[in-house]
Amino acid sequence: MLGIMASQPSCWGIFPTPANNELTRHTIYHDLNPACQEIRLLRVHLEEKDGFIRCELLPAASLSNIRGQYTAISYCAGDPRRTKKIFVNGMPFNVFENLAHVLEMTRNFWTKTFPDKECIIWADQICINQFNLAERSHQVGFMKGIYSSAAETLICLSTTDVDPRGVEWLVKLHQSVDPDGDFYQYYFHLEYYLRTNLANKQFADDWFAFYDVFNSPWWMRTWVYQEFISSSNIYFLYGKSSVPWKRLSEVLPTLQKYSHFPYFGPAITERQAQVADTKNIVNFFVISKLRFDRVGPFDLMDLLSQSRHLQSSDSRDGIYAFLGLVRETYGIIPDYSPENTMERLLVDIATRIVLQDKTLDILSDASRVRGELSPRLPSWVPDWTTKTCVSLIPRTIRDTSDGSVALFPRIVQSGKLELQGFHIGVFRNGKLGWYFPNSRDRCRHDGEGREELWDIVGAQGPFVLRHVGNQYHFVREAQRNKPAGYNSVEDAVQRHGLQAQTVVLS
Repeated sequence: MLGIMASQPSCWGIFPTPANNELTRHTIYHDLNPACQEIRLLRVHLEEKDGFIRCELLPAASLSNIRGQYTAISYCAGDPRRTKKIFVNGMPFNVFENLAHVLEMTRNFWTKTFPDKECIIWADQICINQFNLAERSHQVGFMKGIYSSAAETLICLSTTDVDPRGVEWLVKLHQSVDPDGDFYQYYFHLEYYLRTNLANKQFADDWFAFYDVFNSPWWMRTWVYQEFISSSNIYFLYGKSSVPWKRLSEVLPTLQKYSHFPYFGPAITERQAQVADTKNIVNFFVISKLRFDRVGPFDLMDLLSQSRHLQSSDSRDGIYAFLGLVRETYGIIPDYSPENTMERLLVDIATRIVLQDKTLDILSDASRVRGELSPRLPSWVPDWTTKTCVSLIPRTIRDTSDGSVALFPRIVQSGKLELQGFHIGVFRNGKLGWYFPNSRDRCRHDGEGREELWDIVGAQGPFVLRHVGNQYHFVREAQRNKPAGYNSVEDAVQRHGLQAQTVVLS
């Protein structure tokens, strides 16, 4: 979990964090060596003497040397103005109120689960010197490694005031069905158990309370997605109740089948409507985790297209938070300097994707992923900050190589994309006029600003481009209607011997 900050001194820089005096920071923090991937760990004292949480920062250690020797914490920071005092190395230390809650729940969980084991954890607000900009930047780069190297990850879905009945109901539900039995028998027994207990009002009320889990703000944060996906041994904490991810992953798919229960009447419908959006996000988390564990890293564009509903205090985290989960990082290093604006980052990532992947799939995304920043971006660059969820066409690769044209585009200037394409039609009054078979001369002199149809080499077009000066603006993806008398656009291009032309998109 990484958050972002408010006004000096309590909110300084880009990650909002509670204020702590300078003496405390200089006393407990010593510089880390990023070349060795050093991190700090925190020993949490399990005994409670005076009502305060007491912790001890351990000496820095290389991530490779402490693999499996600590527990990572994942939580939603919340409002940085709501703080609570704990003690770190004997000194008072202000933390997020939510983090104090997490530490209390961690102590409770630890004494019940690992009573004979030291509680050694990694928690970002304390283990990272939040007032050291360089340290924060390089620790962001280690985030996947920190969570994947932990022996377990504790994800706290609750904040300060919670009703744990929903999770307790889930735990009891799982325990009431043989969790060690045959896989298929388990789901049969689980569904039977649900149906036979519908008439029990307390059972129904506790089921309603389970939907509080979906209302947790944790599900909405950008950074926690990577923390969740990267972790191998996960426990969800909700108040003083806990449930392993293994149990949750087994139960949730069955519960989803019961999205509408006529037995409960309007009460269940209203309750489900309150969490409808979050349920979709929870599904996204669950499906992503199952897929990542089975298949491995994601495609960056696919991940960005699905994750735009997640929230972060700095919009650039909408890209940085996912770099550890993709097949290619494209050489992007997190840069939170004021000069690296979101617009600049979007152009940079789009450019790197085109040049490294050597495809133009991004054009299909650019026609659908449009947002508030789009007017300030090159026309071919998607605005991944938009929260509007769209359904993207699955990516396929069309081999257009005939040995005579350059398949791969290049960047001629910042934000300008040079590619090859066949000019195949023009729009007049909203109607398409094909260039086939003899309309090319008629269509060439319609003047600047006209919308034209192009078949782009290496892309899944055709696409509508607007002619502006000696360049073009990308408008949209066109329907792949074939010209009358031809099997396809490609067939018409080939039969008429059209030559590829250079197109510059700005």
